[in-house]
Amino acid sequence: EGLQDRTVTVGKTTFELPLFSFAIATMNPVELGQGTFPLSEAATDRFAIMVNIPYLPPAEEEKLVGFDFKQVHLDSIMSKERIIELRGAITREVFLHEKLAKYIRRLVGATRPYNAETEWYQHSPSELVEKCVDLGASPRATICWGRLVKVWTILQRRRAEVYPEDIQDLARYVLSHRVWLGPHAASHGVSVEMVIDDVLARVPVP
Repeated sequence: EGLQDRTVTVGKTTFELPLFSFAIATMNPVELGQGTFPLSEAATDRFAIMVNIPYLPPAEEEKLVGFDFKQVHLDSIMSKERIIELRGAITREVFLHEKLAKYIRRLVGATRPYNAETEWYQHSPSELVEKCVDLGASPRATICWGRLVKVWTILQRRRAEVYPEDIQDLARYVLSHRVWLGPHAASHGVSVEMVIDDVLARVPVP
């Protein structure tokens, strides 16, 4: 509820969250055991992106030995009101061409295998999707991708217009937790990253 509707209900009372609010969560393998439970597809889908954080390089990890985290001091560089203002400005001012919006929609659609039960009657251009994916990305992926690519473009590329490569840069972040693989993928060593890369390779770029 907090992620999607920006409200939290306790008992019969619903509280509205402030405009400047977001959730960050860590995901541990279910195999770790007690206290770890898998999230449902619907709950996972409500997180905008997923970032895979690998182990630190040895030289960086060595710096943690004896590091005093209490000595870390962060200075504010911007008020939350300014962030909210800029968020609205980016949405309005960064240009996403209609053809690129359709490109995002086609990429998301290509993660879905043909499935009469879900009334998705299109075949993916990716054979990996058809053989290995049980559940593809939802329309929420399309919404998030369209919003995030504008932020990515202006912060990373210093541009006010979205290019195809900006969309491709975000593919793994937006899709990796929204594409659910089936048993065929596990038995053939197919990862979700391989599926996403194959979708990118097979959907024509406008």
